[in-house]
Amino acid sequence: MKKGLEVRLYPSKEQRGLIDRTLGCSRFVYNHVLGMKKELWEDYKLSFNPNLKSFKEEWKFLTKVPSQALANSYMDCMTAFNNFFNSLKGKSKTEQKFPKFHKKGQKDSFRIAATKTSKGYDIRIENKKHIKVPKLGLIKFRNYNVTDWSKIHIYNITIKKTTTNKYFASLCCELLEPEYVEPKFDVCGFDLGIKDFAIFDSGEVIENPKYYRKTEYKIKKTQRVLSKCKKFSKNYKKVQLKLAKLHEKIKNQRKDFQHKISRQIVNENQIIVSENLNVKGMLKNHKLAKSIQDASFGSFFNMIAYKANEQHRQYVKIGTFYPSSKLCHCCGFKYKGLKLEERFWTCPECGTYLDRDENAAINILNEGLRILSRNTNGRSERDESLKPVDTGLVTNLEQEPVITCSKTTSHAGKSSALAEGHLHNF
Repeated sequence: MKKGLEVRLYPSKEQRGLIDRTLGCSRFVYNHVLGMKKELWEDYKLSFNPNLKSFKEEWKFLTKVPSQALANSYMDCMTAFNNFFNSLKGKSKTEQKFPKFHKKGQKDSFRIAATKTSKGYDIRIENKKHIKVPKLGLIKFRNYNVTDWSKIHIYNITIKKTTTNKYFASLCCELLEPEYVEPKFDVCGFDLGIKDFAIFDSGEVIENPKYYRKTEYKIKKTQRVLSKCKKFSKNYKKVQLKLAKLHEKIKNQRKDFQHKISRQIVNENQIIVSENLNVKGMLKNHKLAKSIQDASFGSFFNMIAYKANEQHRQYVKIGTFYPSSKLCHCCGFKYKGLKLEERFWTCPECGTYLDRDENAAINILNEGLRILSRNTNGRSERDESLKPVDTGLVTNLEQEPVITCSKTTSHAGKSSALAEGHLHNF
């Protein structure tokens, strides 16, 4: 199984110097190639592929860093250009913008592919504390949660430097299949929000930690001090580093929180159902945009998707325009006039008092099971009342689902396993 592992590096003083020079040379090659291609295209509408060998003849300092790092930087620039022109011709599914110049301190990374030598691959784990990289030698790293590094085959390594002057290595490698975890529950449906991060069909609620909002005052205060410092002075760099550490802490806290939640959801449930949120569209609401970005729904969905694939779970995403909050889960009545500030409402048809988010989670689960049953039984018809949006499984449907019938619409009539509640230990 191919997977990416990120480990922290602890290079020596000499290794740090070589890494920094390689980062600078890779950025130099990328920007120089981009500048040449941009100038020729704007002036003469010509496409030109410069020769990397001529760069080394003209600038001798490029010969003192790993050649693969420069070659990959060159290829990255060419790929960015090709993607842009394919987008203009309509060959790309997504819109690609014109490539931008790389700035020092942003996207500081270089990539080296592993090649086979007489002594084995030149990028390999020597022991539990050291990794061998061409020209850099043995670099100390912090051990990852891997029991046997000898069984790992590394395809390539990407070394990057963060804004807080830390070094990390992303390893693209072949790993053994993770140990299968038996699920405790059959199905799980959840709805994401801003006040509460996740609301489950069983009534369980996970509060939103709001890491950015809690640290926002410190960030504003530090930015105010930074604005009064002379640019690029020693004090300026000290305050800049302090600000970068605040942002890094928020990022790490958010990532840790989402990894723990997503891992427990996947380990405890065989079928997982969520809504396919249009995050880009949600950000157009400027009153909620900062809170939506702080919650980082997109990365959470990605975590659930790849973890569900590893554990052979079935992950269903329902349509973006499915009215999960407006439908009564008891009788199916649609409350078209439901406003965003209405957190509770009473169904005029059956009189059920509904919590907006919990009701949405139950409807999401019911719709997900309907999609799952339809795909499993080979039917392709759609509900005429729903808009034609892309819905379906993220993972494949080769194995037989645990539940093929739709769940009862009554919240009181849930199965005993679900009624007991879950996700207590976060």
